[in-house]
Amino acid sequence: MTHAAHWVPLSQEHHGGLMWQRFTAYHFAKTTTQVALADAELRHAAANFPIALTETNEGWQAVALLGLEDGLEDGQNLLVDDQGRWRAAYVPAALRSHPFGLHSDYPGRLCIDQHSPYVVERLDAEPFFNQHGELARFPAQVLTFLQQREQGCQRLSTRIATLAKATLLTPWQPHGYQGSAPLYQIDERAWQALSTKQVGLFWQLGAVPLVYAQLQSQQQLGRLQLYQQRKATAEPSVPPSDPLAQWQEALSSEAEYDWPSAT
Repeated sequence: MTHAAHWVPLSQEHHGGLMWQRFTAYHFAKTTTQVALADAELRHAAANFPIALTETNEGWQAVALLGLEDGLEDGQNLLVDDQGRWRAAYVPAALRSHPFGLHSDYPGRLCIDQHSPYVVERLDAEPFFNQHGELARFPAQVLTFLQQREQGCQRLSTRIATLAKATLLTPWQPHGYQGSAPLYQIDERAWQALSTKQVGLFWQLGAVPLVYAQLQSQQQLGRLQLYQQRKATAEPSVPPSDPLAQWQEALSSEAEYDWPSAT
């Protein structure tokens, strides 16, 4: 499931007196057990957490598995420790832009999570709007960033749908997974049975990196299982040095998703 965000379109009329604050911990994502990925994230994601394929009302998605259970009471993001620190070397783009986001009900509009503790009334925080009532520079850059990410998610959705139509997906029940959303994986045996010409067609569609990222990412399932085992003992994790800088550097290495600078 996703964290219980309350997305509303950002407007001068309703939010002109508010400010936003950069988050320093990931408590807001502690119940986020799945998050949609864009195509440019696949390489980083596959090295840090399992990637599953899911079918939603809006089409197929490639999602990062961040927990093995969902539900308001028992859903837990195993990549967030008790202090709100992120346990992996990469953070999905959808979580990096908090408290900003997009919502299908408000196409083309920058939204904010109105329940976020990082939407504040303090005057020492950062403004949503400039003196002309337009989006301030950084929120405007975030909107572009999120729109590019959404386009990347749509490209993946199209590629997954093509794989599904070719009967190259199979249900997946990872060991320990108790989530409510059915998961799918690449049918490796069916994939290996394809002819060179057929694989070439999938190369042309851009689907091959997705295939191998999903298959290779399954090795990361053990990491989630280990964190789940440690949950009861509340074993502390060791934070990386200057984690926000490292995560921004990792994401900015993908040109399509260059996280906007603060200046």
